[in-house]
Amino acid sequence: MAKGLKYSIGIRALKKRIGLQKQVRRFPPFSEVKEVLLAWDEAQLESDQKHIEKFVKFWESHGKHVIKVVYFHKRKKDKIPAVPDANTLHLSRLDFNPFGMPKTPQVKKIMSTPFDCFINLNMDGRLPLKSLAGFTKSTCRIGYNRHKTFDFYDLILGNPDDNRIDHFIKDLEYYLQKIG
Repeated sequence: MAKGLKYSIGIRALKKRIGLQKQVRRFPPFSEVKEVLLAWDEAQLESDQKHIEKFVKFWESHGKHVIKVVYFHKRKKDKIPAVPDANTLHLSRLDFNPFGMPKTPQVKKIMSTPFDCFINLNMDGRLPLKSLAGFTKSTCRIGYNRHKTFDFYDLILGNPDDNRIDHFIKDLEYYLQKIG
């Protein structure tokens, strides 16, 4: 019950803080997108890694610069691996308060960096990734069609009855290319 209560309070607080931000959002044409921020949960690394890598290669093959954020739902820093390359950032529960608000300079730096697109590949609805989506300086924020996500994204794709990441990624590739 405490986890559900904390999540509900976090969602309300995030919606209120995001509502105070009045950013103009637009859907940039695919050909104009240069910087992409992709985020996913570390639990997806085992089951969905090949689909995520394929999606990253899709963006890179079109000449887009991709920054990857992997969220680790762990408290201890020794269980979080070192950053493998300059374009990958690892965040953990230590980077956010219990209600999903950012608290470390690393997260605040990501949120203040302008991107053309932010895409959340997490299909479970992790609160810190929603926080990242809500506060990011991205022109367009894209996420999975899940309950309580409408305030965080500009474009919501995916079928909640078919929660396979390969279908979600196919939808992303198809519709994002159609926008421009």
